[in-house]
Amino acid sequence: MPRLPDAFHTDHPWRIHELTRDFELEDVWAVRMPGAGPDDFPTMLAAMQASAGRAREPLLSRFLFAVRWKLGALLGWDRPKAGIGARVQPLRDRLPSDLGEAPGGSDAGLSPLTPVYQLDDECALELAAKTVHAVLHLAWAPAASGGHELRMAVLVRPNGLFGRLYMAAITPFRRLIVFPAFLRQWEHAWRDHGRPGPEGGSVSTVDSAVGVHSIPGSLRALSSLSHIDYVDVFTLRTDADAGTTPERWARAMFGDVPSVAEQVIWRGLLGLRLSRGRSPETVAGWKIAERGEDWIRLETASWFLTGNLLVQATEGRVSLGTFLRYDRRLGHCVWPVLSAVHRRLAPGLLRDAASDVRAA
Repeated sequence: MPRLPDAFHTDHPWRIHELTRDFELEDVWAVRMPGAGPDDFPTMLAAMQASAGRAREPLLSRFLFAVRWKLGALLGWDRPKAGIGARVQPLRDRLPSDLGEAPGGSDAGLSPLTPVYQLDDECALELAAKTVHAVLHLAWAPAASGGHELRMAVLVRPNGLFGRLYMAAITPFRRLIVFPAFLRQWEHAWRDHGRPGPEGGSVSTVDSAVGVHSIPGSLRALSSLSHIDYVDVFTLRTDADAGTTPERWARAMFGDVPSVAEQVIWRGLLGLRLSRGRSPETVAGWKIAERGEDWIRLETASWFLTGNLLVQATEGRVSLGTFLRYDRRLGHCVWPVLSAVHRRLAPGLLRDAASDVRAA
C-alpha cells in the first residue's frame, strides 16, 4: 500500500480535476488488488461497502477517529452550519451536464462522506467541517506489476489559517496510522469479496448499559471495588464457539501483552500500572484477580483511579464490563472525557474478538 508521487493523480485525465482546481492535493495512495480486471471498480466499491461495519482497522486508528469526532462535537467543528450546503458549496453544484446526469453513487461505506459522482473507473466523495473541505477521489488504474489497483487521492481546501494548522497537526497521524489502516481494510475487503462468511456471521448485535443503576446487582457483585464511580457493560450476541472460556475471550479482546494502542491509552493517558511480558497470570498487562465458571476479572490501578475489567461468557453472549473507582480528583476529570471514546470502541472490540474466536 505505497504512497505515490502526485503525478500518479495529476497526470491522469480524471474528471475530478474539473471540479477541484481550487483544492490542494494532499496524498495519493495505491491499494493492491490481486487478480483485478479493468471492469472491477464497481465490484471493489461493493466490497468496501460490505466490509465497512467489520471494525477491522487497528484499535489505535479507531481511537484516533473517536477522539476526533468527540473533539468535533465539543468544539462545534462538525455542526450542520459548517458542512456541505452551508459553509461550502456542494461539489455536485459544479458538475458538468454529463456528470450531473450520472448517479451520485454509493458512499462505499465511507459515511459521513457524501457521494459526488460515480463512473466506471472513478468516483468522488466529499466532507466539510469548520476546519476543511475535503474530497476523497477513488480511481481504478492499471498497476505497474500488471492487473489493476485502487488509487486514493485526498484533496483539501483548508478554512483559513485555522484549517491549515489543523491539517498540519493531523498529517503524521493521517499518513502513519489512519490511511494505512483504511487501505489494509480495503485490500482485505477485495480478497474476501465473494467468500461466504462464517455461519451465522450476521449475529453481531451489541447491547450496552451505562451507570451503576443500569447494571444488575449480581454483575456489580463480581467487581472487587468497594465503591464504583463508573461502570458500563457491553454485550455481544454471537454464534462463536460456546465452549470458549472467559479467559480466551479476554485474550482475544486485549492480547497477551498490551499493544501500542493499549499502551497509549492505558499507560500514557490513564497511568495504569501494567505488567510486562507474557504471563498466565496476566492479560495485556492486567492481573487476573479472580474467575468463576463463566467470568474472569482483571485488575490494575494508577495513582488516581482503580479499574476492573470483567469478561463474562454465556451461551450465545459475551460481555465486557468496565468498573472504575476514582481515587483522586483527577479521575473525575480525566475519565468522563475518555469514557465517550471508550464507549465508541467497545462494540468493535467485542466483534473483533468474536472474529478471532471463530477463526481459531
